[in-house]
Amino acid sequence: MKRVITYLFLLFLVASCSKEPVMHYTIKGNVNVPEAEIIAFGIDSRLPRVDSIKTDEHGNFSYTIESDTLVPFIMVMPDGKQISLFAEKGITAELTYDTAKRAHTITNAGRIQMLHDSISQEIDTRRDNRRKIETLEKFIEKHPVNEVNIELLRRYMINVPTPDYTKIKNLISRLGGILQDNEYLSITKENIEKRSGNTLHRQFPSFTYTTADSCKEITLSTFNNKHLLVTFWASWDDESRRQVKLLQTLRDSIKSENFEILNIAFEHDTAAWKRCIENDSITGYNVCEKEAWSCEIANKFNISSLPYSVLLNSYQRVIRVGIDIEKDAMAIDSIIAKHEKSIKEREKREKEKEKEKKSKEKKEKSKKRK
Repeated sequence: MKRVITYLFLLFLVASCSKEPVMHYTIKGNVNVPEAEIIAFGIDSRLPRVDSIKTDEHGNFSYTIESDTLVPFIMVMPDGKQISLFAEKGITAELTYDTAKRAHTITNAGRIQMLHDSISQEIDTRRDNRRKIETLEKFIEKHPVNEVNIELLRRYMINVPTPDYTKIKNLISRLGGILQDNEYLSITKENIEKRSGNTLHRQFPSFTYTTADSCKEITLSTFNNKHLLVTFWASWDDESRRQVKLLQTLRDSIKSENFEILNIAFEHDTAAWKRCIENDSITGYNVCEKEAWSCEIANKFNISSLPYSVLLNSYQRVIRVGIDIEKDAMAIDSIIAKHEKSIKEREKREKEKEKEKKSKEKKEKSKKRK
């Protein structure tokens, strides 16, 4: 009997050991802002969602996710600053954020986070883009299979106004084989091909949205024969919110009557989005895209930072990308005026051809009568 009990006990131990415990990553800390909102979102399917984290009355917060290996994600502070994080299993990290200085420190974060923060600080101290990219190249040579490289490349593409896609391709080719299968990197390579292949003159993807006041459903055909400025933004992103406030000024500077504005917000909190539209009196059609960076339009245009604007002509083809709402008003007006002039000239030529055709037909009929 004792042998049977011992045998059963050993079986129980083996069965218990064969089940891997669910591992978690937790980050907690203080942001010096009481009862504020922090946004967390993954950059690939390892964290395929956007989460809202509330701070308490002292500005403290805690956020936990499942992490069997490594989960990269972004945290957006209450003032809009984005912090890159790497969730390693079994880690409880601590973040302290100084809102006044827009500076943060992360402790007990794990090996990958420490490596990322170290190289990021080194890159940020470089004064020009050439020195920054040289520092990144040296890091890739030393750590070709480290996933930190993917986040550093993402930041380079976001922070540099006109990234060198040839240089990015070269850097990607140097990454170790294990990283070449990374989901985010695969999408990045596809988008680089699209970007370097030129998105200009492509047909804008079709869509169906309901406006913020829930009164009107709009589609791409809503803007037939109209020039359309499409701006991607978010109420939680300070820079995009600052720029969309300038849309009324831009609208007033456009002479054409055939011009509309569509603002597509990447939001999870529709109530906050609607409050922002009302408080800031944001001009144009305002709609919400809950799939955010995963939506078809974002993928086609490789949108990785906000705000991002594109201009469509009256045939709904892209004629300009990466528009700065604050600086490009005159350029937009000039582009629209030039396009409308070409349309009028084309219509005039077509009318003249039609007139000549009718005149010719009339003469032929006259000859037959004779």
